Amino acid sequence: MMTKREVERLKQEFEKGMYVKKSTTIMCIALALCLGIFLGNLLTVMYTGQPAAQQVAAPAPQQTQQPQISQSQTARILDLERMTRNEPDNVGAWQQLGNAYYDANRPENAITAYGKSLELESAHPNVWTDLGTMYRRTGQYEKAIESYNNALKHNPTHRNALFNKGIVYFHDLNQKDKGVAVWEELLKAYPTATTPQGKPLKEFIDAHR
Repeated sequence: MMTKREVERLKQEFEKGMYVKKSTTIMCIALALCLGIFLGNLLTVMYTGQPAAQQVAAPAPQQTQQPQISQSQTARILDLERMTRNEPDNVGAWQQLGNAYYDANRPENAITAYGKSLELESAHPNVWTDLGTMYRRTGQYEKAIESYNNALKHNPTHRNALFNKGIVYFHDLNQKDKGVAVWEELLKAYPTATTPQGKPLKEFIDAHR
């Protein structure tokens, strides 16, 4: 069981941004109780409600401060931070940490965690795609394109990488022809493909020409 001093130390490190990092384990009840007492007022961000690699709407306004997230999200992040500190070569832990920050709308932290994961193992198109989405969320559009291209090197017909790459070209870089071309490439690979909102991709393309 964590001591009061250890929980306070983790809280302070998290608030100072010393930690930089989707979940398959359940933390013990004692840890949850301790974190519930001491981590209630951490500065964090609001969960977007969308799964990884499907954040494809137009760019959201830049946030001037970090909103709050739930204590369970904070606890999960701290748990993964501890794991990556103790097991720095644990690729899966870094990926989960990136996903946790993704879901908490902490793109800069997610970028760091995903980057560490990909330094250890680069052949993960899903991670590259999520990294691209985080770069897009921070306005780093060229890096987003680069990340999507890296995903496509490992999986040339990766649906989300192709769709999101088209979104960045079309909406963010104002290169509409390139955006439509990428979406048409996706349609060739998946003729019945739909957008994350369920609209047929062909209709989506026709509406954006």
